[in-house]
Amino acid sequence: MKEVESRIATPLDCKFIDALRPDDVDLPDGMEIRHLCVGGRWHIQVRYMVEKPEDFLTLKNTLDEIVRALQIIETTLRQDGSLRG
Repeated sequence: MKEVESRIATPLDCKFIDALRPDDVDLPDGMEIRHLCVGGRWHIQVRYMVEKPEDFLTLKNTLDEIVRALQIIETTLRQDGSLRG
């Protein structure tokens, strides 16, 4: 058994931290998702206790879902003019 940690540093302001929290339910046993405000920017930390090889796929799928949600948020903010880049 090994704990794996992944961190995602976003360019988004911390005021958007609650945007993904509703999705942080029914996580697999041993998985924890934390939303942090670091230097005024939203960071996401995912920790998962990997017990078998299939758990890596579960972690990858969770990270993919987070990244897709972040892309939607960023696209929306760019279209709105709230985010430049």
